[in-house]
Amino acid sequence: MKTIGTKLQSLRKNKNMTQAQLAEVLNVSPQSVSKWEHDLSAPDIAMLPVIARFFGITMDELFSYRLDALNYKERFIQFMINNGVLQFGEFRLKSGRISPYFIDTGNYRSASQIAKLGEFYAECMREHNVETNLLVGNTSREIPIMIAASLVLFNRYGMDIQYYIDHSVGKQPDIHDKVTLIKDTLTSGGTLKETLKVLRENSGQKVTNVIVSVDRMERGEGASLSARRELEEIYGVKVHSIVTLDDIIGAAEKGIIGGTEHLAALRKYREKYGEWK
Repeated sequence: MKTIGTKLQSLRKNKNMTQAQLAEVLNVSPQSVSKWEHDLSAPDIAMLPVIARFFGITMDELFSYRLDALNYKERFIQFMINNGVLQFGEFRLKSGRISPYFIDTGNYRSASQIAKLGEFYAECMREHNVETNLLVGNTSREIPIMIAASLVLFNRYGMDIQYYIDHSVGKQPDIHDKVTLIKDTLTSGGTLKETLKVLRENSGQKVTNVIVSVDRMERGEGASLSARRELEEIYGVKVHSIVTLDDIIGAAEKGIIGGTEHLAALRKYREKYGEWK
């Protein structure tokens, strides 16, 4: 039977964290984390829920943790499937392309869904070490996510980040801000281009980071580059995604989600509309 120390070490390594980084998050010394992992001492009982919340698992999962437990990207793909957001079939996109899968973010409708979604966005920001002092959400779908992510960043990580909504609510951005834009799905990048353009024209502010839930890894409008790389080259912004189409394909291949019967169509779509080599 694996000890708490062994389980904790596995969780930490799965997140590519050092003992010092985990210690900082938990507000303990690196020596304490080292002692826990070597079973020389154990976390205080009050610390266990904090550890479980940080790694996005339940207490039961913490005590029965397996080395092959899902990472946060795989958990997010399961989350989308379970909530009817990630769908397989045949869908006509606004671009006219026929896609074997669809991301229907309109199916996020409850407080519990938005709260969980905020956790995944915050996790993505932490994974990529996004430095920001201002979160921006400009649409009715993105504003709740932006607020949920900001609450997770404060309650879980102690990051008190300001926010800005549609020219009227929150802190007005200026040229000194490190702005992070919250978006839902990245396809061709057309909508995101317009948002970045409007933000620049209204405030003179250059967005430094964009967080999206799914990068479909498709080429930009009339470009050989992916929409992500096109946006990064034109606007000097870094685009980070919780998951990509490749992650979704990988989850289906591993049996983490259903949809193995759609794998051939997914790969063909990726080859046809993905970035040219």
